[in-house]
Amino acid sequence: MKASAVGLLVAITLTMGAQPVTRAQDAEGGQWEGPWYRGMTSGKVKIDLRTRPGTIQFTNLDNFGTDARPVDASLDDGVLKLRAEGEKGGPLTASLKLNEAGTEAKGLGKFDGFPLRFEIKRTLTR
Repeated sequence: MKASAVGLLVAITLTMGAQPVTRAQDAEGGQWEGPWYRGMTSGKVKIDLRTRPGTIQFTNLDNFGTDARPVDASLDDGVLKLRAEGEKGGPLTASLKLNEAGTEAKGLGKFDGFPLRFEIKRTLTR
């Protein structure tokens, strides 16, 4: 009876705990893409986190540049945190909350003193 209870406890722990942790760990890698918004201005962002540092590339974001730039990324409690420097040296920071499956992230950032909203989806895993 004691062995059955221990086995049941182990099964519950593995079922409930292992799957979300794995998804969260994998969410930091891969490629992401989607729109960004700043007031009445918007464009697309592409983020590639398959290497360290990763890269981030914007369309239509003044003073960031159009080429891919290095980005540092970390995953903290289901939040993807990004940091990069624009072409003219302005810092970009963002905190994007991942959905439960780790396939989409939404959140706010800041560049050149202006807020940005991101809505990105994973396009490719590691």
